Amino acid sequence: MADRKRPKGYIWVTWLIKLLAKEDKCWYRGWYKTTHKYEKTPDDEDRTAFFTEWTAKHDKLVNRRADVLKEKGYVIRLEDEGAFKLVGARADLAGKPDIVAIEKDHAIVIDGKSGKRRKSDHWQVLIYLFALPLSWMRGTELKLKGEVEYKDGTVPVRELGDAERNEIVAAIKKVSGEEAPEASPSIGECRYCDIAACTFRSKNSAVPEGDATRFF
Repeated sequence: MADRKRPKGYIWVTWLIKLLAKEDKCWYRGWYKTTHKYEKTPDDEDRTAFFTEWTAKHDKLVNRRADVLKEKGYVIRLEDEGAFKLVGARADLAGKPDIVAIEKDHAIVIDGKSGKRRKSDHWQVLIYLFALPLSWMRGTELKLKGEVEYKDGTVPVRELGDAERNEIVAAIKKVSGEEAPEASPSIGECRYCDIAACTFRSKNSAVPEGDATRFF
């Protein structure tokens, strides 16, 4: 099936977070995923095994944190129970926090990460803090704070301010615009890009090697 343009942009939260954190540079990939229904590259066996192991570790970490919060009296919404979809004029934004823990007049929005710590982890929670008061939390006046749950501890997320809110809105507009942003192909990003038809893909998926045997 050939790739085709979506009638309206659709953005999954994780497509934005590394761009906002400047860990990724290829805005074209975010734009294409947002504006097209596309054929994906097949997963190889190593990637499939990695995601199976990752899912098991992630679920264990999230459930452990949720159990602690339940014991403290929080009402817990896990993943699909806290899912949201913001409907915009030219794009919709969708996501689902790992945990939303509610107690009286406040709520903690938590995302679990079983890997190393990244700035993009915080941006993911910041987007949730931006989106939830506009979706199913609207009208509740809950005071929100965010956390990232790592295997070695809990890290608070900074407060969502006007600067972060503006960056999120600008990113949504950029990936949902009529004009495609310039592609920035690289070995690291192209290796894990799932857009099969991308014409900008780096031809070499491995790090280039050189012969230094005469030096060491």
